[in-house]
Amino acid sequence: MLAAAVVAGTALGLHREVPVEAVAVLLALLGGGVMLNVLKEELPAERDSRFLPFVAGAALYALLLLQLG
Repeated sequence: MLAAAVVAGTALGLHREVPVEAVAVLLALLGGGVMLNVLKEELPAERDSRFLPFVAGAALYALLLLQLG
């Protein structure tokens, strides 16, 4: 199903003009889903996880992406 979604999205993008706002909303949803999964898997309460280094790494990565874009 995921592979079919990739093919369908590619076909849609080649044959239709996708509004920038729609791309932004979908990218934000995807990014939010990734962040929720990372927080759930990488920072569980049962393990000795440290939140501050995680936030620092995320902030540095965001700054790097902003510099490249």
